[in-house]
Amino acid sequence: MGCLFSYFVRSTGSADIIETPRQVFSWEKEDRKAIRKEDFILDKIKDETIYRLPGSINGQQFIVQNCDNCTVYVFDHAGQIQIDDCTNCRIFIGPVRGSIFIRDSTNCILATVCQQFRTRDCRDLYVYLTCASQPIIESSHNIKFGCLTFNYDKLSEQYKSADISPWNNTWGNIHDFTSIPDSSNFSLLNANEHVFKHLPIPTDPSCSHLNVNDSMETSVTPYTYGELYRHRNEERCLVVLFHHINAEVCARELIAIAKQADIVLVQTKSYSISEMSASRLFSGNAKYNSLVTKGPVIGLEFAGATCVEPCQQLLNRLIQSKYQNLSYFISESATDAREQLDKFYNFASMQMFT
Repeated sequence: MGCLFSYFVRSTGSADIIETPRQVFSWEKEDRKAIRKEDFILDKIKDETIYRLPGSINGQQFIVQNCDNCTVYVFDHAGQIQIDDCTNCRIFIGPVRGSIFIRDSTNCILATVCQQFRTRDCRDLYVYLTCASQPIIESSHNIKFGCLTFNYDKLSEQYKSADISPWNNTWGNIHDFTSIPDSSNFSLLNANEHVFKHLPIPTDPSCSHLNVNDSMETSVTPYTYGELYRHRNEERCLVVLFHHINAEVCARELIAIAKQADIVLVQTKSYSISEMSASRLFSGNAKYNSLVTKGPVIGLEFAGATCVEPCQQLLNRLIQSKYQNLSYFISESATDAREQLDKFYNFASMQMFT
């Protein structure tokens, strides 16, 4: 198997330069100069391993098509991704500001971070996702979805460049446009199915400095059980951390210590709450109304046989020992938590469409 490595370099040779611009593709726009189209299209490649390092794509559109038995690593953020007519391929794509669309592909493994995900006319795929919106499948069969846990140097910065929050991940909330009665075209992978169980670990020296790993402990997006836990009848707890410089660090520490206490992280959300919504969510407690004006909050849904009281204890200790200036809300009882979670997610859904 060969290896193709590219960190796109502007060429001065006219043969390598496409003239600026007329339509559609990002490399054809007027404000882009001397961009080589071949750096952004992988076409009719067989038995190769291809790398794109940070800075090589830089928010452009990227296309993979007509490839067979290839391994592709794009360690950069992109504007949009198209994958068409690929067979037996293994593909990792860094944060995608827009959509990733895979069509007419078979027996592939795809791992990606994106705003939108859609597949059509595919079969036998493993798909590891961090996806801000509901993933969609159409006319596809035997699609296995997993929660992507991943990290490498500069990935956090690429999330920001792609305008993606690591706290909004609906990886398992699949919508199937062509569902089958009494059957399913997709399934959800459990927490033991790490991405490197199916996607090869990159070993080329050109990317060794990136420190690529799929550890849950260091993943930019936290592992969430999502729909795997949605209908389990266990106690729930809602934690809301208000906008603060240490809110994300505190959230990650709370998730880690909750895991040690056998408390499961079901879902996370981050969005801006209006004062009116805050009044409804927090039962009219006026002290929260001013807090939501400071910026987006981080919401964490935990679950366990007993969950509320342990979460209260863990969070209180964490706040008192390290984050005294961080304001927060936590459910007082399991009964309150169910109602609060419904409101919290409803407000989040409304926010997406405003």
